[in-house]
Amino acid sequence: MTPRRPGRLARGATAAALALGVAAVPASGAVAATTSPSRTSPSPSATSAAVLPLTVTLLQVTPSSYAADDPARAVVTVRVRVRNTSRATVAGLQARLVVQRSALVTRQSVQGWAQAPASRSLGSSTVTSERVAVGAPAEGGGELLAGGEAEVVLTLAAADLPRAGGAHAAAVEVQSGTRRAGLVRTFVTAAAPGTAPTKVTLLLPLVAGRTGEAGGDAPVDGLLSADEVGEQLGADGRLTHLLQAVPDPRVSWAVDPALLDSVAALATPAAAAAPAAAAAGTTPSPSAASGEQAAAAAWLAALRTASAGRDVLPLPYADPDLASLARTTAGASLLAAASGGDAVRSQLGDAGADVLDGVAWPADEAAGPALLEVLAGAGDRAVVLDDDSTPTTDDDLTYTPTGRSDLDVDGTELAGLVADSTLSGVLADVSRPDAGAALVQRFVAEAATTSLQRPNDGRSLLAVAPRSVDPDPATMTALTTALQDSGFAQLQGVEELLATPAPDVARSGPVLPADAARAQLPTAHVAAVSAAVADVDAFGTALQGEDPALEDRRRAALALLSASWRGHAGGLPDARRRLADAIGALAEGVRIVGGSTRNLAATRSELPVTVVNELDVPVRVQVVLRARAPRVQLTAVPEQTIAAHSQVRVAVPVRALANGSVVVDATLRSPGGFPIGATVPVTLNVRMGVEGWITGAVGGLAALLLVVGVVRAVRRPRRRMDEAEQALPVGEASGAERG
Repeated sequence: MTPRRPGRLARGATAAALALGVAAVPASGAVAATTSPSRTSPSPSATSAAVLPLTVTLLQVTPSSYAADDPARAVVTVRVRVRNTSRATVAGLQARLVVQRSALVTRQSVQGWAQAPASRSLGSSTVTSERVAVGAPAEGGGELLAGGEAEVVLTLAAADLPRAGGAHAAAVEVQSGTRRAGLVRTFVTAAAPGTAPTKVTLLLPLVAGRTGEAGGDAPVDGLLSADEVGEQLGADGRLTHLLQAVPDPRVSWAVDPALLDSVAALATPAAAAAPAAAAAGTTPSPSAASGEQAAAAAWLAALRTASAGRDVLPLPYADPDLASLARTTAGASLLAAASGGDAVRSQLGDAGADVLDGVAWPADEAAGPALLEVLAGAGDRAVVLDDDSTPTTDDDLTYTPTGRSDLDVDGTELAGLVADSTLSGVLADVSRPDAGAALVQRFVAEAATTSLQRPNDGRSLLAVAPRSVDPDPATMTALTTALQDSGFAQLQGVEELLATPAPDVARSGPVLPADAARAQLPTAHVAAVSAAVADVDAFGTALQGEDPALEDRRRAALALLSASWRGHAGGLPDARRRLADAIGALAEGVRIVGGSTRNLAATRSELPVTVVNELDVPVRVQVVLRARAPRVQLTAVPEQTIAAHSQVRVAVPVRALANGSVVVDATLRSPGGFPIGATVPVTLNVRMGVEGWITGAVGGLAALLLVVGVVRAVRRPRRRMDEAEQALPVGEASGAERG
């Protein structure tokens, strides 16, 4: 996540804070309070401990809104933890709850109070609780040893609190004698019956993120490694927290199909422990593999159960940096290649989730006109932006409008879901367990103040969590419960926000802020990945079936476009190199076998070429031969189909044109003409004169053999007669003479 940009609400914080007698910008001396600032400014907690010896952490505030006439909400109870962060014992400690009588009337006032340093006054018109000793009993209060801590509970009756509905600035102050030793700021909210609640949409990302460390090894399939998934599926892992944090189905999800594929791959027995074991050169542990498989399978089952009745936005595969894609001519094709709706549906099955296609969520909720054109061309119907990217043009606007806008993109209308940058900044702190109670109270205060701006005009707000969020489940549960119970807020999903008409409030843009533009992935990198995807797709046209290895390479390429690579561009060259090696290794599975030099003695002959297919599916290829010199003429041969794990000998007709040595380059191509594998050179020695000499010699030899045969045939009968006469008996010859 890149740093957030200053919003319009933040720009008004200083003036509002001055009206409250506090500063809007944290200064030296601020306490380590757990109130959650917006994304527009740093938390004051960073500078507090340097001045005040005690850190005060808000643990719980009940109820979410108080009402004197409701017994269930008639007493405000605040629980805090006080810790001595100094190196010495602090004595005479007493704590009190202080609440301002006047309600905060603007959201800038809420922000100003939350960000005010601990050294500023709490105001003069306040209601204060009874003082409570902190720590071990001691004279004048309590004491805390260095590093010691204690919990304190403070109460105030609703009847003693201000009746004015809305959020009231509050604080728990710990004093050592008469000096302030620690402070945490918060809010208590008075109910205002009859006020139209603000509808709040919470959007949490379930994304895979970047695989591996920058410059390190990463899986060639583009998924999270088995080790990464196994770690995040642990009892205290991020993926586990994401499911535990949102039991309320009115909280919407944006789901990266690459994340689901990663978990599903681990849930497959054959894939469980193989990667880590292979790297270590050992055999996978059956028990470890079984445990990880079970955790992955259980998580997928829990995901499907939790998705029932929930709005789910399918992100493109690997959650690409959409704004970076829009800067290249291949952006539209890359976005189409990464389409993830079907993959998310496949994993969720028939669990009952409402999968909302066509809703884009660019990184940092920032987009310019170029991205909107790509999204509109891709058929998207909505885009999540924030109020910095689409600010209102009326500087005198006195209320927060509904987070919806209509965007006209060359005649195509896109629905803008406008995220409230302040609320999103507050929600970002959900990853901090110690920020839980402060975050909840701040959120309720924002909702109450928004509702009371126009008590009869219910509006809708959108808050989005950062993509790297690791939510504290208890905080998220407390937040959704408190919002519903406060009477000032009502949870709704993304689909209901989409159906809300855009308010009649003019907005400019969309504009891509400068810092968001600087955070984008390099254009050259996107172009290189686009070329890699094109290579994989072109090679795929040769396959006569589905090869998982091919899809692995495509996913690996798309993973290099992930928005999570922002800030880690130094690792991209190595990642591209590994991808190129993986694609090359796949292409080498179909190749021409090199051979020795071949002699060509006839004018017309055939050149044998052997093609090998080591893939798991049949391939159909063209065998293309090109001579480097015009000594031979090569005849094209039909496309060849080679079965899986087999080879074919292709006879290419050759006509000799001149004697001499010539190199013929043999190449395989897909049916679409894409080169496959390396070119193999074959050397031909053409000797056409040798053919004539051999023919004459063979003819002469044949004639000679014919003459010899005739002579032998003529002489053979006479010789046989002579031999017969000589063989007559002597007696017979004498008798003949006598006769």
